[in-house]
Amino acid sequence: MSLLLRSSAKVGLALTIMLSAITVQAAPTVITDDPATETAATDTTFASQMQPSDNALSDANQQLLSRNAQLQRQVNDLQTQVNVLIYESKGQLFLYGAFTVLVSLLVGVFIGWLVFVRRERW
Repeated sequence: MSLLLRSSAKVGLALTIMLSAITVQAAPTVITDDPATETAATDTTFASQMQPSDNALSDANQQLLSRNAQLQRQVNDLQTQVNVLIYESKGQLFLYGAFTVLVSLLVGVFIGWLVFVRRERW
């Protein structure tokens, strides 16, 4: 029982120390009614210091636009290659079909010739 009380006391003490540390490390708030002072206080925040300049944003935008155009050209080139391969495949299948018909016709003529030649011999 005393072990349980000691452990809950340690937990309570740890929570109290954590809460006090959090409140001590919290950012100070500035309450003013003057708009000029408010702007100066907000300009020194970390977010405003890390905000990129207009030139940096413009340069990054131009780089992204040129990269987008380059990738679009690659997509168009690859689409053209796909279309060429599809048409070549269709042409190849057409040639295979024509070759099959020609061979079948020759085999049919040969078999017909064999049948008629043997009938004449009987």
